Amino acid sequence: MKQNILLVAVCAALLQACTSASTSHEGSPSMPTTTSPAAAQAELSAYHWNLASATDASGKPIADLTTGIERKLRLNFGDQQLNISGGCNNQFGGYRYQEGVLKVQQLASTMMACDKRLMDMDTQIGRLLKGDLRAVVTGATEAPVLQLTTQDGSVLKLQGEATPETRYGSKGQTRFLEVAAKTVKCSHPLIPNYQCLQVRERHYDDAGLQLPPQDAWHPLYQSIEGYEHRDGVRTVLRVKQYDWKNPPADAPSQVYVLDLVVEQDASGKNP
Repeated sequence: MKQNILLVAVCAALLQACTSASTSHEGSPSMPTTTSPAAAQAELSAYHWNLASATDASGKPIADLTTGIERKLRLNFGDQQLNISGGCNNQFGGYRYQEGVLKVQQLASTMMACDKRLMDMDTQIGRLLKGDLRAVVTGATEAPVLQLTTQDGSVLKLQGEATPETRYGSKGQTRFLEVAAKTVKCSHPLIPNYQCLQVRERHYDDAGLQLPPQDAWHPLYQSIEGYEHRDGVRTVLRVKQYDWKNPPADAPSQVYVLDLVVEQDASGKNP
């Protein structure tokens, strides 16, 4: 009988301990939600991450990165590759993001010479973004914040800015548009004397050489996001064209976003 009573007491104690541990896990805010590596990386790649603040382990601002806040030092997480822009040179390298840890491989860099402040910023960000970093994403999906804690205890906070793919809900198609030096008057239902860009598509051969124009000039009844036209300057642009999945009633179903200025000619003449 004594053995049975002892056995019952031990089982009751074990059951109480298991229940307590389960309750502790459910109520603990520090327990991370399990996310697959692919889903976690997709979360990062849905945004451009712009540097908002940078402090060292003691909480003091990192002087060399102040310029990065002013110039929008930006991290982009593509398919297995991290790209850093906004300084003197672009830096890039492989990465993995899983269960709150960002693993950054050795970064490579372009080799341009610039203002010393920009080069110092490149050196500092390259020093900090290596190895394993603690990564936490907080905030609403419209304006998330990525906090990176580096190996020396420095803390980088980056503000998320939705990529065009995220905003428009489609994958962009690369096109080359030549923009004429002069705009042209075109019809607009709300704006009298509305001026449109004149554009035509350009093509390149396998060697990257521009082919003769094949399309006629035509007005573009919308702006090109990120592009500011200068009257008298002919420009060739590489743009991304997006199909806008759910546009507002008064918005176009296709959107153009500037990717690169390929060529500029201030002579005012169109070939």
